[in-house]
Amino acid sequence: MRKDSFESGLIRLERERAERIYRGGWKLLRNRIIGTIALAIAGTAFCISGQSQQPLKPQGPEQIATWFVEDVWNKGDFRLAGEMFTPQVVLHFRGRDIPLTPESGLQTVQMWRDGFPDFHFKLEDMIVQRNKIALRIPFTGTHLGKFWGLEPTGKKINVTESLVLRIEDGKIAEMWEDYDEYGMRIQLGLVKPN
Repeated sequence: MRKDSFESGLIRLERERAERIYRGGWKLLRNRIIGTIALAIAGTAFCISGQSQQPLKPQGPEQIATWFVEDVWNKGDFRLAGEMFTPQVVLHFRGRDIPLTPESGLQTVQMWRDGFPDFHFKLEDMIVQRNKIALRIPFTGTHLGKFWGLEPTGKKINVTESLVLRIEDGKIAEMWEDYDEYGMRIQLGLVKPN
């Protein structure tokens, strides 16, 4: 009987030890989960407050031009737009002087990105002279959304573009743009080639 009692005591001790390990492991796991959730909530609150979401403001003509092409056009990131344009920005396009506000400029970008969700400029050349930057930025995209009143065609475009920016006090003040709209219209099937 002593042997049985010894064995049952040993089994009881092993069972209690296993339960302590299980409970301790569960508590450790539970604490890690709670800690992770708390960290995620704190991080989300920090991000929502905007403190970690605001990117660094580009400095100098090259950084400003790269920001305009890569962040605004290619990524659709408009967070700095209100800080990066002078109040009287003018776009010179085919003999017209078009005044832009940050809002109207962003509407234009959004219209292109809605029509061509994979819209992408390729920054091929950049020439900086004092406060002006000349860019050669051909663009590509697939016509998957309504654009210029045209229903999506699914056609891919590859279009040449040149853009000159004038920088004033670290902001874009003036732009001259020219792109091969005729070639783009041919690619979309809107006009027949000559």
